[in-house]
Amino acid sequence: MKHTILVLLAISLFFSCSSDDESNNVPTPDSINQTEWEHEESDRGYYIYFSVGNDMRISHPFYDVGSEEFYNEDIEGEFIYDKPNVILNFFGQCNNSGFVFSSCNVTGTINGSTLTINDNGTNYTFENMYPNE
Repeated sequence: MKHTILVLLAISLFFSCSSDDESNNVPTPDSINQTEWEHEESDRGYYIYFSVGNDMRISHPFYDVGSEEFYNEDIEGEFIYDKPNVILNFFGQCNNSGFVFSSCNVTGTINGSTLTINDNGTNYTFENMYPNE
């Protein structure tokens, strides 16, 4: 009986791991132009849009003290993608309190449908919103 339980447990672990691997079975893209990436934190969304050429922007939640509400603020920038590495350079209000990163210039790597940005030892994980397009 113990042997049967161990075999069933091993089979269920194998299939649970296999299904996780299948969901991450997206190849790392050769280009990230016209893609959207999402990071959720504290029930708020952060979105990076890579446009045509090297233009990009991030939409991030910003707390307005006057209205006591959150709204999304867009910060423009440029990117360089050398598969799998990406360099992000933001312009404008990226030094203000409330910006998701501590600097206007950050780097990251893309693995499949996941963009990981390291900002002073903190990793931010963004998922490609439409990985099969």
